Amino acid sequence: MEYETIRFQEPEAGIGLLVLNRPDRLNALSLAMLEELQSLFGELKETERVRVLVVTGEGRGFCSGADLKDARIRREAAVSFATAASHLIAVQKKYANVILEMRRLPQPIVAAVNGPAAGGGMCLALASDVIVASPQASFTPSFINIGLTGGDMGSSYLLPRAVGTARASEILMTGRTVSAEEAERIGLVSRLVRDGSRLMEEAMQVARAMLGKSPVGLRLTKETLNLNLNAPSLEAAMELENRNQSITATMPELLKALERFTKGR
Repeated sequence: MEYETIRFQEPEAGIGLLVLNRPDRLNALSLAMLEELQSLFGELKETERVRVLVVTGEGRGFCSGADLKDARIRREAAVSFATAASHLIAVQKKYANVILEMRRLPQPIVAAVNGPAAGGGMCLALASDVIVASPQASFTPSFINIGLTGGDMGSSYLLPRAVGTARASEILMTGRTVSAEEAERIGLVSRLVRDGSRLMEEAMQVARAMLGKSPVGLRLTKETLNLNLNAPSLEAAMELENRNQSITATMPELLKALERFTKGR
């Protein structure tokens, strides 16, 4: 399928590459881009060919968040901003649902953050499973800076789980920018690539490492992490783990791995 605001390709077997492609707007999230992302994620849900998804931005930015100059939003502003109910349906849920779709994807997502990730762009990164960042990356929860609340597109859920409640509260309530160096220090990113020119290669290496694992094991690991973030108890979390381990223990990948291990010894 051809897209106007994003690019999607499969640079290697098993790996999908999604590029946010509006560099003139720092890859801002227009309504058209949201619709194309929803379409792509819908297709990825139904395929086993793509096992890992890498996401990055074209040009010097990752994503600057919602496009406040989007012609469609401005054209429909009189209607969509007239009441809270109309805004909720016409705008708010369209942005929020992209984050939900990312978390629902069975494929692990590796975000290669190559520059500023602001507002919804920061949330796209947070919704990924692994964040690899260049020194030019930065993270700004800009919602509160424009009169909104600091909690949007999953930020109040995802950020505290990444950096802790105290740090997340300060960042979301001040709307300040977190540099790549600080993001690495506080655990907001998985890896900081000191040589920015190697960012995509590092992200692809992470994806390749995942490809070396059992397809079912990889998908169930993402599912387990998602569900156990809110597990009511250790026992509940372990019951899910027990189910998944018993499923994968009967699959041929385990037998092959045990055979390799035994021969290695």
